Amino acid sequence: MFKKVNNVLDVKMFNDINEIVLSNNFPWYYLPDSATKLTTDNKTKKYSFHHTTMSDKKSNSFFNESTIEIADVIKDKFNLIDYELVRLRWGMTTSYGEKIINNPHVDTPEKHKVILYYLNKCDGDTYFYDDEDNIINKNTPEENSAILFDGNIKHSSSKPNTYDRRIVLNMNLQKGI
Repeated sequence: MFKKVNNVLDVKMFNDINEIVLSNNFPWYYLPDSATKLTTDNKTKKYSFHHTTMSDKKSNSFFNESTIEIADVIKDKFNLIDYELVRLRWGMTTSYGEKIINNPHVDTPEKHKVILYYLNKCDGDTYFYDDEDNIINKNTPEENSAILFDGNIKHSSSKPNTYDRRIVLNMNLQKGI
């Protein structure tokens, strides 16, 4: 159901992507709710930031080429040769000073796989849910690690508490499209 790989990228590629994503030139866009667009007020604690480099297999960012480069390496680590990248979305949640679990969701209703690549170590766990929204598993981000799961499994991010931020590349893949 879940497969995790540590030390996904080699040291050079890991350092290169860190330099890009953590730079002052990498734009982050505010979302009032990390998983849905339903929240319209700015009082929610579930806000996050994103940078979607690819949507519906189309480039959406100047940073798409560098993101595809690492996504292809990560995809190969999970032996997903027959799968195509459909969406690439960097996500960042920041500490709010308390444990906050974001809303359970699936990224798209179409059949797909999800790989979450964790750029940094933090205590902002990813939670996985059954159909009744009961937590069935969780993954604590480790630097340069990734987890693969079926896209029909509800999941949610959470805000880090003791770390200042959680940065994840969310990869959506579909087979032979």
